[in-house]
Amino acid sequence: MSETQKTNKDVVQNDKKNINLKKSDLVKHWLLGYSSETAYNYERLQALGTTNAMVPIVRRLYKTKEEQAKELKKYMIFFNTEPSYIGTVIHGIAASMEEQRANGEQIDSDDINSVRTGLMGPMAGIGDTVSQGIVYPILAGICCSLALAGNVLGPILFEVVYKAIMLTMGYSFYMLGYRQGKNSILKLLQSGRLNKVTEIFSIIGLMVVGNMAATRVNVLTPIEFTVGKVRFNLQEVLDSLLPGMIPLATTLLILKLVGKKVNPTYIIALIFVVGILGSLLGILAPIE
Repeated sequence: MSETQKTNKDVVQNDKKNINLKKSDLVKHWLLGYSSETAYNYERLQALGTTNAMVPIVRRLYKTKEEQAKELKKYMIFFNTEPSYIGTVIHGIAASMEEQRANGEQIDSDDINSVRTGLMGPMAGIGDTVSQGIVYPILAGICCSLALAGNVLGPILFEVVYKAIMLTMGYSFYMLGYRQGKNSILKLLQSGRLNKVTEIFSIIGLMVVGNMAATRVNVLTPIEFTVGKVRFNLQEVLDSLLPGMIPLATTLLILKLVGKKVNPTYIIALIFVVGILGSLLGILAPIE
């Protein structure tokens, strides 16, 4: 090997640094990510909060104020995803790419933002489904049943368990993103496994919501009439044909009104008016 080749090799090796993020840096980044919506604005949405969350990472990887400011500026672009459950994987990937970039890997600002922008849509869809379509309705259904039964643990259990699930999933996906990097997440998305899992849990969530409509929407009718010597109780007849028919019809009617973009305040007022008039006219029965 010639002296020139040796010199060039030494230069390449000297470009490689050995700066490692500490576990505390990663935990701070993950926790600060939960405040990404507290600095929400309609121009960049979560960008300001996400940039603030990157401060512990950038401070560890870059020493001068000028370098830190330059690296933080690239995060001040439009960004929006599910911030609590699944979306944290994006922040973990960004931290991993930043660490590689600071250590001399050929990764530029556009590479990092391209990955973040490409993943924010899929992660938002999956994360919102998990949080709003699965965890929230299932847990709310269980805890509301406890609260309606007079158990004070209902609301307490909801708050504690909901936060525990959120933090556990958020931390796990953040660390998954940091350890595996962008390639593993892209392969997982392409395989369709996440979509299958999401679909399964969505079905479970819909079952829970359907059960709540049948058991928590109590609408009864006291109407009775006699034909000859035979007494007919309308509620008993309806229950023999389809138990919960009136609650189901009520739920579907409200769903129809919501689908037509009727103001929720008007819907609530309509429920009060119909309930009061129905009770006064003897059409609806009070719930005991």
